[in-house]
Amino acid sequence: MTCKLSFTRRLLTITTLFSCLIFSASSSAFSLSDLFGGSDDKQPEASTASNPLTDILSSQLDVTPEQAAGGAGALLSLASSQLNGDQATELTQMIPGADALSAAIPPGLGGLLTNIDTINQVFSALGMDASMVSQFVPIVMQFLGDQGASAGLMQSLGTIWNPAS
Repeated sequence: MTCKLSFTRRLLTITTLFSCLIFSASSSAFSLSDLFGGSDDKQPEASTASNPLTDILSSQLDVTPEQAAGGAGALLSLASSQLNGDQATELTQMIPGADALSAAIPPGLGGLLTNIDTINQVFSALGMDASMVSQFVPIVMQFLGDQGASAGLMQSLGTIWNPAS
């Protein structure tokens, strides 16, 4: 009887946790593929292939379009999480296909982006050395400047992406 009760409790606990994950309001920001890896969605690759920022990064840094998209997506996600509302909105309007770039971050790593040091983990997962972060930042900053980003946004991004300077 005790074994059956223990099994029932475990089953109920697992079912409850799974239901909370599936049906919670925040589940749209979390995917089971983040936990288990992989994804059947090939849309971000197609979207990032024609992204002008990805094209610039790929050509100037000798990285693949996927590496360029994931690296830029990681930088943009970090910035969006730390900018105020107006600047975050301006940033997403400056980058064509910003959502597709953020979707190019390897599964399970998007939630780790809390500071510039965590960007290194994303770059490593994409097959790039951490030193590539310092090569991505000026190119992304130049791209944003060319797109007409405000001085306030550029200053904020400089602080986020180059905290030691």
